Amino acid sequence: MDHRYGILTVTTLSTLMAAIDSTIVYLALPAMGQTFHSGISYLTLVVAAYIISTTVMLVPAIEITKRIGNRNFYIIGFSIFTVSSLIIAVSLNIAMVIIFRFVEGIGAGIMTSSDIPIILGAFRKGERGKAIGLNSIAWSIGTLIGPVLGGFLVAINWRYIFLINVPIGIGTMFAGYKIIKKDKVDKLPIKYKSTISMALFLIPLIMGIALINEYYLLIALIILPVFIYVQIKQPVIDRKLLGNIRFSLITLASFLESFVFFSVLFALSLYFQSDLGLSSIDTGLIIFTYPVASIVSSPIGGILYDRYRHPETIMAIGTILECVPVLIIGIYLKYIPELLLIAGFGGSFFWSPSTTMITDALGEKFRVQANNAMFILRNIGIITAISILPLFILHFSRINVSIGEIFVSKARIDISAGIGAYLVFTAIISLSSLIFIFVYHRRARSSNTMDTAGVVDLQHRTIK
Repeated sequence: MDHRYGILTVTTLSTLMAAIDSTIVYLALPAMGQTFHSGISYLTLVVAAYIISTTVMLVPAIEITKRIGNRNFYIIGFSIFTVSSLIIAVSLNIAMVIIFRFVEGIGAGIMTSSDIPIILGAFRKGERGKAIGLNSIAWSIGTLIGPVLGGFLVAINWRYIFLINVPIGIGTMFAGYKIIKKDKVDKLPIKYKSTISMALFLIPLIMGIALINEYYLLIALIILPVFIYVQIKQPVIDRKLLGNIRFSLITLASFLESFVFFSVLFALSLYFQSDLGLSSIDTGLIIFTYPVASIVSSPIGGILYDRYRHPETIMAIGTILECVPVLIIGIYLKYIPELLLIAGFGGSFFWSPSTTMITDALGEKFRVQANNAMFILRNIGIITAISILPLFILHFSRINVSIGEIFVSKARIDISAGIGAYLVFTAIISLSSLIFIFVYHRRARSSNTMDTAGVVDLQHRTIK
């Protein structure tokens, strides 16, 4: 095998594993609740912990990579991911699962942030686009495989969804060590203050929301001034990026759109298994329609971006196609597979153009920083959306989300009112991204009008 494609295979496999792990756990939540006598609030933290740590690791990732080298950082990430997966699989209580899901997310964050620099270093300029495209497809395939694979593994035992990472992780880690060349290192400063302050603020905030606990929220409130001060001195997102209006508008739209992104999978996994009494396999097959449609429509979104003059219009159509079906599901809780299919198509019409628009707005120099910034804000949106689900179940379904015994009897739990209200809320929040898309469209049109006027004026002067 060509050395370059060996590197691409290894890095793509790590992307695939991280993507599968981000969605596979949804199917295991009710089974975890039965095993550990854990309530919905703690199961929410199982999901949120992984996304929090993955997000936090993106802040110092670029500096750490350059300081210790791509290969070393990549191997460290894979080691953390593999060992923590093994510990989760043999966990004795829900606290162990949550703690090591956080650790596992750190490993996943390192893996995903190392992939692209390794690929860029292995391929020549004319080949990089294709290589990165193949690596990106692995993420889509991973989110597609996750629910189905999770459904089958959970039917045997939920611990297998983590055990499966161990042999694959060990094999890929050693292959990476052999194939990926050692690279040069630079003594760059690391944004450790930003990373620590972000983690110290997000962790109690999300725990306070998910557990409906005012003490954690109070801790987050106390840490907030410190977090703001650190961000002023050492911002997570470069001020040069925030100064670009086009970047800011698209990033804010992406933040709001992310509310409906993973929350649908999370909420419906609980609803199908805990309320309707469906098996994990049936649940996985129903949810499968959402990522399938997303993968099929993703290239279409990219083609439309290249051909259409105003790609923000494609984003607006995608937002409506994704959010309106979710809104209907929330109101009626009927025709769910069909509506998820439409929502999946819409999601890709938003995400494909938005990612490209950000890099086009800022150019090659800020491409990595821009992608990381959008990924951070998108993940914060996902974390927030996931963590508020227990509030809706508590308020609308009148179920104490902290009580673990509700899953033990395997009896059906009526959470339909809470799930419905939650889906309606997240759909409306995501629909509000249309405001920023509209502002972007107005600015783009006025900019084009000014450019056209300038050309006409120049032509007029030339004729004179």
